[in-house]
Amino acid sequence: MHNLFSHAHEPDYVSPPSLVPYEGTVVIDVPEHQAFDGFTDAIHLWWPVSELSVFGEGSHVAILRDHLVEESEDGDEIVWAEVQEWDSPEFIRFHWTLGQEEFGTSDVDVRFEAVEGGMTRVSIACERALSAESDSDNVFVCDWSLILARYARFMGGAAKLD
Repeated sequence: MHNLFSHAHEPDYVSPPSLVPYEGTVVIDVPEHQAFDGFTDAIHLWWPVSELSVFGEGSHVAILRDHLVEESEDGDEIVWAEVQEWDSPEFIRFHWTLGQEEFGTSDVDVRFEAVEGGMTRVSIACERALSAESDSDNVFVCDWSLILARYARFMGGAAKLD
């Protein structure tokens, strides 16, 4: 991982509508197992907590046991998602609730596919299901395009495939 922690240019960011399915893909210049480990084991190093968190700046995001959690600086913890499937280094599926399942859930699939030249295609697919009781203005919605962009930047930036 020669380009880990690089100051690569972050891809242009456009915020998607919050209640539509999301599919995003990036190709990074690391092998599949390193891409998977960077997403899972190093998530606390790249997750955009200043923009996407419950507790805000200074909190810590991690995959612990079978859950994705956020921990505040004071030690408070909220479960964001249940890990439903883990097939290292190719696939991980989350059942995303952010501790608010009564307002709706989403299933998030993250795929890691080896491509020519020792690179990896990382794809995220998410479809949000809101419940009848949901007040979409008050539900914390993850912005997967921002998350994918931050992850790609952490892993050295998106590879140019011209």
